[in-house]
Amino acid sequence: PAELIEGALAAGPDWRALAQEVRRRKFGPEPPENWSEKARQARFLQYRGFSADHIRSAVSADFDPDSRT
Repeated sequence: PAELIEGALAAGPDWRALAQEVRRRKFGPEPPENWSEKARQARFLQYRGFSADHIRSAVSADFDPDSRT
């Protein structure tokens, strides 16, 4: 029972990575330059159904440089 639950959760999508991928596809690899651009990108992701935590992760300025493609 507990193993099944953990397995199902582990098999689910990585929502943070998906939010970052969607943001990069729409806005490019660079993080938002100012607050208004950050808000615009956050609204876009919110409209797509991502949670506030996932959006915050996707539009934060501290991206891992190796993850930019």
